Amino acid sequence: MCAIALAAFTAGGALAQNITAADPQSLMNFFADEGAPAKLDVDNVGDPLIEMKHYGTEFAVYFYGCDDGKSCDAIQFFSGYSTDGKTPIATINVWNRENRYGRAYLTDEGNARVEYDVYTGADGITREDFAEVFEMWLSVMGQFEKHIDW
Repeated sequence: MCAIALAAFTAGGALAQNITAADPQSLMNFFADEGAPAKLDVDNVGDPLIEMKHYGTEFAVYFYGCDDGKSCDAIQFFSGYSTDGKTPIATINVWNRENRYGRAYLTDEGNARVEYDVYTGADGITREDFAEVFEMWLSVMGQFEKHIDW
């Protein structure tokens, strides 16, 4: 009986290996294992912020649903492009209409942006599922860069 209880406890402990916004270090460990150097910092409201460059493109991971910079429940992959008004709003609208993942917009200065939100919740996402999420983000970025002729 003790062995069963210990096995159940150990299985529950495996959840700690999930990737979760509540534990920014879990993302840092994932990115390091993927060979994607990242820097953990804090944004202008005190929430965690990860900045990184992967496959030649700089992007950030913002944390949301935080309580005083902790216990966050979501992340947002973000990449910005200095297009200086050369990307028409119609191009952005086509992107948003034709792509399920990755929301795009233009800043007031006419620079293109793309974002991808991920809710991790309290229990997080398995490492395998987060690897798929990360691959999806990299694909979104690559497709968006082609779409805006970056």
